[in-house]
Amino acid sequence: MRFYAILYVVAYLLFVGTLFILPLFSFEGASILETTIGALGAQKVPGNWFANATVIILSFAVVPLATKQLGSYWKQLAVLYTFCIVFFFTGMYQLAGLDAQQYIFNYTNDALHSLFSVITGFAFCLFCVFFIFILKEKAHRWQTFIVFSLALILPLLMWYLPAYKGILQRVLFLVTFGWLFYALTSYPLKRSNSKASQIRRYNELKKHIQKNEK
Repeated sequence: MRFYAILYVVAYLLFVGTLFILPLFSFEGASILETTIGALGAQKVPGNWFANATVIILSFAVVPLATKQLGSYWKQLAVLYTFCIVFFFTGMYQLAGLDAQQYIFNYTNDALHSLFSVITGFAFCLFCVFFIFILKEKAHRWQTFIVFSLALILPLLMWYLPAYKGILQRVLFLVTFGWLFYALTSYPLKRSNSKASQIRRYNELKKHIQKNEK
């Protein structure tokens, strides 16, 4: 698990660094306060490939850690996989750029990016709901509920306060992906009764017995 955790942390730090540093080198007028990651990765925008690459890398980095930690909980894992897939597509499809007079943009890509962005938010919230039911400790269930609430409230604030949508999105990503790492690596889970979990426990017990016999 250690390797998967390191992979996640590296991808997360690369993504966060991009969120705060790339606006300094992107299009004129880009700012941390107002410019979203989607705008930094928009069509014909300088450095857009880097913004989109960090989204794609992070979407992949979540998968092995999640698979390792949630392998016995197929419902939660399926929802988290869905979240990763649609987040991946937000990096594959770009918003239309700002200068429509100078460039011809692909507005199908623009629409798909917006669609996958919305689905990403819903998928994350759905994962939080499913995740709560397998958590052992009440404090962790409350923490998950708080993150769930922020994942609902912050996008609404981005809509109502467009001048601050950049910083609001950065807070959203910092909290959600930071919490996801902490939850996957630290939260104790209820015992799963799935067949896969039973087989895994049997194999672990068998190895333990064989080790003691030696």
